[in-house]
Amino acid sequence: MLKDKPYSVLKDKIDAYEVMLLCDIDGETFTDIAKRLGLTASQISLMYNKTKVKQRNLYINHLSIALGYNDRIQVEKIYTQAYECYQSRTYACAYLEKEYRDILTEYRAGEPGMPEKFVENMPPLRGELTEEEVMRIVQMREEQKFSYTDIGMELDITKEKAKHTYDRYYHTKALELADILGKSANSNLEKKEIIDCFLKNCYSAKKRYEILKEKFDDKFGK
Repeated sequence: MLKDKPYSVLKDKIDAYEVMLLCDIDGETFTDIAKRLGLTASQISLMYNKTKVKQRNLYINHLSIALGYNDRIQVEKIYTQAYECYQSRTYACAYLEKEYRDILTEYRAGEPGMPEKFVENMPPLRGELTEEEVMRIVQMREEQKFSYTDIGMELDITKEKAKHTYDRYYHTKALELADILGKSANSNLEKKEIIDCFLKNCYSAKKRYEILKEKFDDKFGK
């Protein structure tokens, strides 16, 4: 059985909660906050994202109860759909605030949600991008040197969605090459080299593709 929790539990870690407010309400960057608090940007990012996960869980739990559900499944589906669209916890939580404004405003008991202007200017919730849109993102990124922010504005998606789409495009292409190379490998060492390419986190999806493409061209003479 679901048990409601007060929104105030989000403030149990007050420093992390204040970081979330500085980012969401004041629009400060992780770098700006890190300098002021004497921490690294990655530490601030971790604090922020952990707090957004807690906020997400509180929202889903409370909405499930308020809407009369016996479990969290239905609201989790709505959140997941929003996250897949925006590729951002910030936007996905804001979507819940937009769709269930009255319920969540009352639930927060005076604590702020996302600014009204942010919510009003959110890209629309939509399904997967078309193949043409994916290729447009690749073209804008590589040929026109657009930033992910600029791509997002052009296609009315978030910058996070633009980056995710670009990375996934090359991840898929890299997997295709890895599959071919793995099946044609002449030794376990050669297979290990292919696997290692995916395990080196310092490589971007595009860099992994480029490495595998070079191996593919060398092997098959293309």
